[in-house]
Amino acid sequence: MTRCVEISLIIPDNEAATAAETLRRLGFPGATLTRADLYRLEVDAQGEGPGLLEAIRRIEELFNPNKHALRERGTAPEPGEVWIHEIAHGETEPREGPVRIAGRTLPGVNGIERFTVWRLADADGAPATHETVTRAAETLLCNPAFQVASIR
Repeated sequence: MTRCVEISLIIPDNEAATAAETLRRLGFPGATLTRADLYRLEVDAQGEGPGLLEAIRRIEELFNPNKHALRERGTAPEPGEVWIHEIAHGETEPREGPVRIAGRTLPGVNGIERFTVWRLADADGAPATHETVTRAAETLLCNPAFQVASIR
């Protein structure tokens, strides 16, 4: 089973603000932009319960309740989103056994991928069109030399 967990900032995000201003200067009028980290987890029966989210909340390197919000979400990009994934260098075979983050084992997690989610909206707050998201990814948000963009 696949589960996706999104961790977003609840404090001002200077990186997203800078990228949004750059997009506006590149001709994306009224574009608003938010950013989040997304973890796509391959879980077994042990990882299907609510304990997984609590385990992630206890990993300070990923989640700080003073500056982050955590939510479970769908396993594909939503309208107005692009997921950016770094191309793996080196390791070509998946590792066997449980996943460890910051020295801690995540119970029931057998695989993990990390993405950066960029969420674009128009001046009215509606999700940006597929064409706009694609153009923003190609222009600024994704470096094809070492990243791959996934758009719905």
